[in-house]
Amino acid sequence: MSSDRFLLIKSWSYTLWADIDHVLCQLLIAEITNRIPVIYWPTHCLHNGVVQTNGFELYFEPISNYTIYHLAKPDYTYYPPIWDSDSLLADDRNRDTWMYRNIGEIISSDANVVVGDAYYNVSELIPFLKKNHSVYGMSAEQIYHYLYSKYIRIKPDIDMEIQSYYNSFIKNNYPVLAVHVRKVDKSVVFDARHSKEYGNQYWNKVYKRYTKNQNEDKIRKIYPKGKIKKPNDLYKSEIRKFIEKYNIKKIFLLTDCEETVREYKKLYGSMLIYTDCKRVLGGDCVSHMENPMIKRRRGVEIIKDTYIASKCDFFIGNDFSHLSHTVTRIKDWGDKSVSLLYWLYKRLKYPVNVMLIVKKDSNNVFSRIKNKAKEFIDKCKKKLLKGGS
Repeated sequence: MSSDRFLLIKSWSYTLWADIDHVLCQLLIAEITNRIPVIYWPTHCLHNGVVQTNGFELYFEPISNYTIYHLAKPDYTYYPPIWDSDSLLADDRNRDTWMYRNIGEIISSDANVVVGDAYYNVSELIPFLKKNHSVYGMSAEQIYHYLYSKYIRIKPDIDMEIQSYYNSFIKNNYPVLAVHVRKVDKSVVFDARHSKEYGNQYWNKVYKRYTKNQNEDKIRKIYPKGKIKKPNDLYKSEIRKFIEKYNIKKIFLLTDCEETVREYKKLYGSMLIYTDCKRVLGGDCVSHMENPMIKRRRGVEIIKDTYIASKCDFFIGNDFSHLSHTVTRIKDWGDKSVSLLYWLYKRLKYPVNVMLIVKKDSNNVFSRIKNKAKEFIDKCKKKLLKGGS
């Protein structure tokens, strides 16, 4: 590997597990392009907050022996061309335009320093893998397992907390089910009744309705002809399936919401275990939980819960959550040990922690009989109008 070819991996979303997802994909690009990876998360990342530090290294061991300061040399060339040795520490506020961020251009660049601040998923990178690469022929999930096991190492103090909790509450309680429940997003309601009009590009279309924390009664008035699917309602039936099938002894709950803890304590009693960490009430914003200068503790709590969940025997999570997907990537669970939940309506997926409006169910037996009878009567009417017998 050349000592003057680098890939600078900047933060993408400023949230912890979303940025780790981004880091893993960029590390694969570094392998494809034979570059030395250097990770830099600035002060304003959600879980950094400490002035003049690299947020990544607050929680994880360095990936290489280089820092961003080794890359800021006047004689180096940079890609995208918006960067130079003076601007390297800054963020590009126009990166959402994707200018100079085509995957092919990133991979084929001859610059000394390529800056990776745009997100590509592993599936997009698979076509660029050569036959001699160690992950050639693997699925996207297998590649994630490979990248995670090769590169991500948590700091010793965090690992010590994880092992202590595991030995005290998980180790001797086989089998344990981990459950990740995201806080209900009360500000968004998806009206999916006309989703076919928008094809697969449903996420940014007009039936994503903002309700400004209105309660369910008001929402019913807004959507009088729709059926409401309540946020996180799928969890209870899915948990019951795991308990009955695998004789679950303990349920380890991961959640950012205090109300969810109270609800699950009532439902599962002494079966429920969870870490002692700071959580918010349903209407509060997670990103404003504490003073910016003490944010590391919040990041430690998230990592601790995630790794403890990965040590459990089974897992139920949210398919729209980076945390849930991280739990599935830390180790290979097998096909039947993990269930990632989402609302499915007309072959489209929606987050399970939001309210979904669908058409009222008309697929029961009586409705089908009624529809068949109506079709028969309509046919008869048409024949009579044409003079049929």
